[in-house]
Amino acid sequence: MYFHTTIATAFGYAGLVYQKNPFQIIKTILPYPDQRNLLASIGKSKRELPNRYTAAEKVAKLIQNYFHGMPITPPWELMNMGQLTKLQQSVIHETANIPYGRQKSYKEIAAMIGRPKAFRFVGTTLSKNPFPILIPCHRVIKSNGSYGMFGGGIEMKKRLIEFETARKALS
Repeated sequence: MYFHTTIATAFGYAGLVYQKNPFQIIKTILPYPDQRNLLASIGKSKRELPNRYTAAEKVAKLIQNYFHGMPITPPWELMNMGQLTKLQQSVIHETANIPYGRQKSYKEIAAMIGRPKAFRFVGTTLSKNPFPILIPCHRVIKSNGSYGMFGGGIEMKKRLIEFETARKALS
């Protein structure tokens, strides 16, 4: 059985879907302007626990910290990577290494995983990233500097990049 928790952020309400025993994050959901739309995207098959589950609370805090301008380290040991192939996992790991406030191109990530011509594969993998924010796929852009696609929409991607750039400039 899957559970969820909602996370209030500066961008709206984000979500976390997880299983309890053993605790594993199944996916994170980018912010929606209102909680009703977030809950509709999560689906009815996932319950919210009346009292927040401690492990889920820790991950929710990481996501909140991100929206307060703090770089975060993915909690790898808590993330269910079973739905990804080894090659997809290598894309996810390289993407996680992109520093806060910086971007890399799909082509650069492809080269980093040893597949320099697999930039479309990188894009396809990141379009299915189950852990946005924890894995900052919004930091991956096209070689020409344009944003490219994003599961939360191009406006959300642009907003996240601008948010990080502004926060980085303040530090």
